[in-house]
Amino acid sequence: MSGIEAGTRGRRKAKVGLVVSDKMDKTIVVSVERLSRHHLYKRVVRLTTKFKAHDERNEAHLGDTVRIEESRPLSATKRWRLVEVVQHAGEGSTETIITEEPETSAAIHMAAHPGREAQDGETAPAGTSAPLGPQPAAAAQPAADSELAREATP
Repeated sequence: MSGIEAGTRGRRKAKVGLVVSDKMDKTIVVSVERLSRHHLYKRVVRLTTKFKAHDERNEAHLGDTVRIEESRPLSATKRWRLVEVVQHAGEGSTETIITEEPETSAAIHMAAHPGREAQDGETAPAGTSAPLGPQPAAAAQPAADSELAREATP
């Protein structure tokens, strides 16, 4: 077969998302979230895109987390197919499946806001010198100086 084995596929894009509609027969609508930096404001924004995917056995339902794969056009708007149901709705942990490592997310945020210090609950990415968490309280000396300054003003 001209160097290509039967049954294997080339590189196809794959995405993980949440089923937001399963009302059509053999078709689901999957919402996929991604992080991107705003071109003007340099803020990291969360973008969602909806894809229609082919579900041959109608196995995915509303709220399920699924993996979809790119395919040939199956209809006017359907160009993806269901690979697997990663997690059924209401099953397992209540947290969403994380597709991005916390260090990567922190690195994106720190790159978008250079010079900004990490706040409570945030971590600086490895290899950076950004301070973590709240800084130790200053000594009582500056408070005494401010009291003297208030007394000196008429």
